[in-house]
Amino acid sequence: MLKRSSTAYYCSITLIVLILLVMIFGTWLMPHGVTPDDKINMLQYQEDGKTRYSIPPYAPNSTFLLGTDHRGFDVLSLLLNGLKYTLGTALALTLIRFVFALPWGLWSGTTGRGWSILRSMQWVVSSMPAFVFLFPPLAGMYFGLRLDQGLKADPHYQLLFTVTFVSLVTFIGIFPLAHQVADRTRYYNERLFIEASRLMGGSVYHRTMRHLVPCMRNEMLFIFLSEFMQVLFLLGQLAVFNIVLGGVETIGDSDAGYSIAITTSGEWLSLIAYGSRYIRLHPWIILSAGTSFAGLFLALQFFLNQLKHRYGSERQLM
Repeated sequence: MLKRSSTAYYCSITLIVLILLVMIFGTWLMPHGVTPDDKINMLQYQEDGKTRYSIPPYAPNSTFLLGTDHRGFDVLSLLLNGLKYTLGTALALTLIRFVFALPWGLWSGTTGRGWSILRSMQWVVSSMPAFVFLFPPLAGMYFGLRLDQGLKADPHYQLLFTVTFVSLVTFIGIFPLAHQVADRTRYYNERLFIEASRLMGGSVYHRTMRHLVPCMRNEMLFIFLSEFMQVLFLLGQLAVFNIVLGGVETIGDSDAGYSIAITTSGEWLSLIAYGSRYIRLHPWIILSAGTSFAGLFLALQFFLNQLKHRYGSERQLM
């Protein structure tokens, strides 16, 4: 019997639609600008009949609902502008993983070749959290090459770190993803209609594209969404320890006695890295960015659970 749509399912759809709308139109929804012309050096106000001055960052108030950063940029505006960069980064890394893992998993599950190697590598990679593998080399490069200086860092070093970051994040996820795809392919490959296609002369490519992939459409979508959330969560873990991909400018220098690295676009992971350094002095920054990131992750997880509940076994989504 087909499952009826529940209120929770429609709520999850609504949340995803809202996220997509903010991602697309966030730049136009910003209450304040985030360009160099919108920076605030100081504000003048009257207190006890005297003129006084205050410098950012400012705590949440009626003008800046979530407060400001050290440049005077509205945190809410940064979050609205930066969502597309956060989702875009996670999506790109997920797609790169799939480009390598999906063909490998389908081929290994269909032919049985390379299964033992894939299973062994999956066990090795999954024996410890991905963060434990990634943090030492990435932290060594990031701080050793002084990429924490933001735009002042050497562009060649930034490119080297970006290539290394993408390569390591991709590599650490290929084996578990390919193993998962291969395992499901092996399950469907044992079905009678697949065996009949093989006996009738169907090639590996024919059996894969005409029979296996259509059977696995729903599961591939679920695997993709799960992998996307894993990548997003991994990037969030690295951001807490100030490991982020570019898009950072530095305020101050050694002569000024301070140096503050801040995201230029409001990208959420960079905002978390910046806010975590000032959690005691300016807690509203990390609270705003962290709460938004947690809400995004929970909304995606809620959507995936509802999708599995509705289409998991009885209906074809595509």
